[in-house]
Amino acid sequence: MNAPIHVPFELYKANLQFALRTGKLLKECGQRWLDTYGHAFGESIAESQQEIDKLSADDDWQALAAVPGDTMLRLMQLGVGDAQSIAQAAVGNQTKFLSGLQDAFLIWQRETSRALGDIEGAKSLNASIEDFFKRVVNPAGTGAAHERH
Repeated sequence: MNAPIHVPFELYKANLQFALRTGKLLKECGQRWLDTYGHAFGESIAESQQEIDKLSADDDWQALAAVPGDTMLRLMQLGVGDAQSIAQAAVGNQTKFLSGLQDAFLIWQRETSRALGDIEGAKSLNASIEDFFKRVVNPAGTGAAHERH
């Protein structure tokens, strides 16, 4: 009978740790996005600045006035390759996030199950969590895709 006394604290602790893990995942995901876009656009900005510096030193004001248009055209031509690399980074980022989120859920489930132990209702909670993961991993096989429409 000692176990039920500690259940609320252990559940609170499991939920708090889950929230912290999820927050960390979101921060890491955001940082990867910033790094991806910062790298892609940082190179473009540096190239444009070099052109401006060169044209300013030559006192070629007509060429300097054409820099924004020329830069935009070059960026559009190079944009296809950048878009592909950004899309690949996005898929990798999303995969890392989903994997980390699944790990956080599994840890939370284990801690919650341990806290509940043999208390009535723990089995139904575990069954509900397992059903949830089945829907997340294979939404087409569970009919969840039809529920969205």
